[in-house]
Amino acid sequence: MKRIAVLLMLAAASWAAQDNKNSQNKPATVYVERLFVLKYADPGPVMNLVRALGASGTENNQMRAIAVTAEKSSMVVIEEAVKQLDTPAAAPKNIDLTVYLVVGTDAESGVGSAVPKELESVVAQLKGAFPFKNYRQVDQIEVRSRTGERVATSSDGGSVNNMGAAVRTNLGIHAAGLAQDGSTVRLDSMEASIRWPDVDHNLNLSASVDVKEGQKVVVGRIGVAHDQALFVVLTAHVVQ
Repeated sequence: MKRIAVLLMLAAASWAAQDNKNSQNKPATVYVERLFVLKYADPGPVMNLVRALGASGTENNQMRAIAVTAEKSSMVVIEEAVKQLDTPAAAPKNIDLTVYLVVGTDAESGVGSAVPKELESVVAQLKGAFPFKNYRQVDQIEVRSRTGERVATSSDGGSVNNMGAAVRTNLGIHAAGLAQDGSTVRLDSMEASIRWPDVDHNLNLSASVDVKEGQKVVVGRIGVAHDQALFVVLTAHVVQ
């Protein structure tokens, strides 16, 4: 029994020595650092892809640069990936967004203002689905965004009636982008929080939407009262 124990101890020592020898023969991992200054692409999305390739690093939007740390063997692949992404087609574009708040109501008058001419076709469609007596505009919000960036704005200029009651709106979009066709605007997680007079809570709308450039899209309908509903209409233009 003692002899078996000794043999096991000798075997364990031999295995340990072998493992140690193997680890010594294995080359050490070499890490390198590289600074990429981008001409066209947004640093954030590029850095996210670089991290997916197993690297680490940080981005600086103001300097339009990313600092990357990776294994030496991986850096060649990363350099090629960044080169492929940083092309003129990836340059951020400005997008002008116009959001209309339109109320459908059974009231004869005194709500909002007349719907502008550019919304007449939208109102005609709404009347076919929601037969309110009148459709009126209560606010219009205009904001410029850049592809890949967050949008946040607010408005308290909407007027509901002649007594001075106002609509207050907070609008946020997680990110605006373009589809591959270059003319379809994609809005990721658009959120509107609307304070309506005589309603004791905010009216909220959340949606992700694709809108063809120049097209007017009804993003959603929010019930206000049994004889009123609020419609959020959106149009987008890519600024060349």
